[in-house]
Amino acid sequence: MTSAKAIPLVGTVGVPARYGGFETLAEQLCRHVPATDVQFIIYCERSAYDKDERSPDFYRHRRIFLPLRANGLASMLYDALALIDAVFRRKAEQVFIFGYSGAWILPVLKLARPRVRYMVNVDGMEWRRDKFSIAARQLLKALEWCAARSASVVIADNDALADLFRERYGREPVVIAYGGDHTVLPAPRAVSETTLKGHYLAVARIEPENNTEAIIQGCIAANVPLVFIGNWKANSYGMALRERYGDSGGITLLDPIYDQTDLAPWRAGAIGYIHGHSVGGTNPSLVEALFHTGRMVSFDCTFNRATLSGAGSYFTDADSLAALLRDGLTPIENSELEKLRGTYRWDAIAARYLGLLKQ
Repeated sequence: MTSAKAIPLVGTVGVPARYGGFETLAEQLCRHVPATDVQFIIYCERSAYDKDERSPDFYRHRRIFLPLRANGLASMLYDALALIDAVFRRKAEQVFIFGYSGAWILPVLKLARPRVRYMVNVDGMEWRRDKFSIAARQLLKALEWCAARSASVVIADNDALADLFRERYGREPVVIAYGGDHTVLPAPRAVSETTLKGHYLAVARIEPENNTEAIIQGCIAANVPLVFIGNWKANSYGMALRERYGDSGGITLLDPIYDQTDLAPWRAGAIGYIHGHSVGGTNPSLVEALFHTGRMVSFDCTFNRATLSGAGSYFTDADSLAALLRDGLTPIENSELEKLRGTYRWDAIAARYLGLLKQ
């Protein structure tokens, strides 16, 4: 194995995935790309894994554990430390960077190591999120600018997101989607007696821009059962919503479930999926839901329409969602659904990433 084939993956909490879409992407790349072809070096947050879980080997790819936090303001140092290690100690010729927390150091690295190829998978305009203060949004805008201007290659996971980067920065992103077929289990667990059946399902981080309250209110108004899985305890917004709606009839608010086996019964019992994200490119939970139901209703924004190629139903507020649910969702036609699923299969996506590495 030559150093040219060692590709660091920077910007995730680590693998196996326990946080979000970038972590799942890193894990699936490790699963689908043989280490004999390309060996990934994945930087991981040490505190996210117990001591007996910190094996350096992951599907014959390599894990390196860092003592910093991978999220929040600390992510700027976490990613920068990983980049410095990748470029100077590992002498990598190519680096995959997920998100732009460490983008502030890219101009310096490009001066010191101008021949290194920095490939940045940009997130979905993070500065648009309501949860951030004005100062935080300005910082995120600056980091996004650094990534857009300094990256050798910009990767977007959604056509609508790619359009925004063309318009805002004059960059031509490489569009590579996110996968969802890892949620299809060979022997899914049966729906237990304690698991609801015939409910609508929503899976999301509990944030205002994910239209959490509108989804709950719409289901209450339409008198349909809802199971909403999310991190209700992570912030005051989520805790307030749980206090307000936790005892409402037909509304079940569950803590996060990251294990696909544990999620499977809730997906199997659902009659449809409700997706409220309004910010971001391809939201993982929407793509994953495609592999479990054809009845989809999403918040009406360019990102979701691009992900689904306009298929499914769309809402703008609690009232429009309630009206759709009362009438019953029309399922996406089987031929269109299979075409969408083909777009979001990990074997094809990993092949796209491998092709990008070999260009």
